[in-house]
Amino acid sequence: MKFFREVKRIVKQFISLPANIIGYFFSTIYYDAFLSKKKKISLGNIPFCKKIVIYVIFPINGLNDSHLNTINYFFKKKYSVLVISNRKLYQEDKKKIKTISWALIERENYGYDFGGWRDGIIFLKEQLKSIENLILINDSTWFPINKGNDFVDFIAESNLDFIGATSHYGLERFHLPRDKENLKSEIKFSHKKANFYYSSYVLSFSNRILNDDKFLKFWKRMRLSNKYNVIVRNGEIGISQWVFKNGGYTHGSLIDSSQISQVLNKFSKEKLFEISQNLIVDSYELKNFMNSFSSSIESFSKGEIISYIMTIVSKQIIVFSLADFLVRELNFPFLKKRIFNLDEDCALKGKKIVESLTEEVKKNIFLEINRNSNLNKFLN
Repeated sequence: MKFFREVKRIVKQFISLPANIIGYFFSTIYYDAFLSKKKKISLGNIPFCKKIVIYVIFPINGLNDSHLNTINYFFKKKYSVLVISNRKLYQEDKKKIKTISWALIERENYGYDFGGWRDGIIFLKEQLKSIENLILINDSTWFPINKGNDFVDFIAESNLDFIGATSHYGLERFHLPRDKENLKSEIKFSHKKANFYYSSYVLSFSNRILNDDKFLKFWKRMRLSNKYNVIVRNGEIGISQWVFKNGGYTHGSLIDSSQISQVLNKFSKEKLFEISQNLIVDSYELKNFMNSFSSSIESFSKGEIISYIMTIVSKQIIVFSLADFLVRELNFPFLKKRIFNLDEDCALKGKKIVESLTEEVKKNIFLEINRNSNLNKFLN
């Protein structure tokens, strides 16, 4: 069965090869020459200031309260918000956005979020070097859902050039152990790995980076695509690796994956067991790994439970795997919406997280879930 799947994959890649080659050389040229011309730009009621947010949205069922809450959060933090909508907006929704934002761009959904951010950065090219802080964010998360671990405050206090909320591929990768004796007591972390990146649902850039001419060139030259893996490689991984290789810029994240093991060690064995039961995974490999230890994990030592948790975190992005812990114990202000369309177990664990939030936040999130068939398909 595995052999036939591999043959099918190779045949599929071969058939799509001509289109991929054409896309590699001409996709961005095509967008700039044709699709880009369809953009609709309108100014909002908020004046331009030197702290800017480019917020990319895809309101498939129209604008949600969560979109307005995110814009209002940045407005209160004295940021001017440039909203990029990757689909045409209803007239009433446009009015709501323009009331609390600096500008609005409606565009063709080409290149996903990075295509939107690219349009926003090129739109800002004349002001770019005067901007003190630029934040890129999308609506793939509900934000902010908590108080006390504030992302903008972290940006101001850390004084770093490049900041994400979380990172990925920093922890070493290895084959999953079959018994607790082979659980790694220490999982090494390095941001120097070839595929290491700060997750792109939110990224912050300092004025030092914005003054680098190569920053704008990176975005202008970015190869756009409507293939998600291409955008991840060229955009999400690409921008992180560009920062690492240019100018000695400092970088970090709100949740530092290199420190998670030490943070977990501050909790009791009983609490760690609870955390282990709320881990969110969607791969069969990790589900099988968890099932193999489900009957014995209560007998694990505190260190073994931490090793078990960290093994899973090393295999799946932390904003999924440790979502419950991050939100409920560390007041993490982001919750990934995609948790709700992974599978039923993930959706139910996501629902449990939402139920722990304040009444207003909980109400807004559940209203959005009920309106969106992609988010409620495992809850109905």
